[in-house]
Amino acid sequence: MAKKPTEGSQQRKARSPFEKLRTTGSSAYRLFVLVAFYARAKKPLFDAEVTALFAHALPEVCQSYEYELIAYRVMPNQVHLVLGIKPTDAVADVISNIKRSTAHRLFEGIPRLEQEIGKRNFWAEGYFAETLGHTQIEQTLKMWQHRAKDEETVLMQIVYDLAQPLHPKQIERVMDDLLPAERVVVRLLYGLQGEQAHTLDQAAEKLGLKPEEVQQMAQESIRKIREIMRERRRERAAGRSA
Repeated sequence: MAKKPTEGSQQRKARSPFEKLRTTGSSAYRLFVLVAFYARAKKPLFDAEVTALFAHALPEVCQSYEYELIAYRVMPNQVHLVLGIKPTDAVADVISNIKRSTAHRLFEGIPRLEQEIGKRNFWAEGYFAETLGHTQIEQTLKMWQHRAKDEETVLMQIVYDLAQPLHPKQIERVMDDLLPAERVVVRLLYGLQGEQAHTLDQAAEKLGLKPEEVQQMAQESIRKIREIMRERRRERAAGRSA
């Protein structure tokens, strides 16, 4: 007779997506940080044009530095970010890289900003930073969603999809939108298109890569798949409202 799952075991299955250990080389870690910083002189610089360009630039900047962008929200004069970082990343350097790179993108993309602000310095000096345990992240995001009703939030974007894992059929629908290398990794790990499902080590051996390299490619591919799916949902919603 099969043993009935206890309440504790049922709860254990419902793990936070942030509980999973991140790895780099021979190290494992869970490092998350909440950061916030103001626009220059605390001015309400985030109009529709600035917000749209910032929302486009921020994920690219974080990806270029290999920061895990989990969520962000934009207020008229400030931004809040929830990030996953590596043990080798100093928080001050993380914030400096993001501020410098996004400011460059904003001034290059919106020439009027330099005239309005007076110099090419979009962000105010200083920042707020606080480490988060993996169990605190979802609480923080829920708090953001609740506060958005009362606070003047210009934009809130939860990049990390908290929904259930993707079904293979969902992945197959967007395979054509992936790069060839991304398709190979996803096909091996998920056993798609007639391929047998491989473990991370098996896929790495077959591709002649390190397991952590395959894992990084897989994570980036899944983030891309989720973004494609979100964009298609937005397009369908826009079509219905037109």
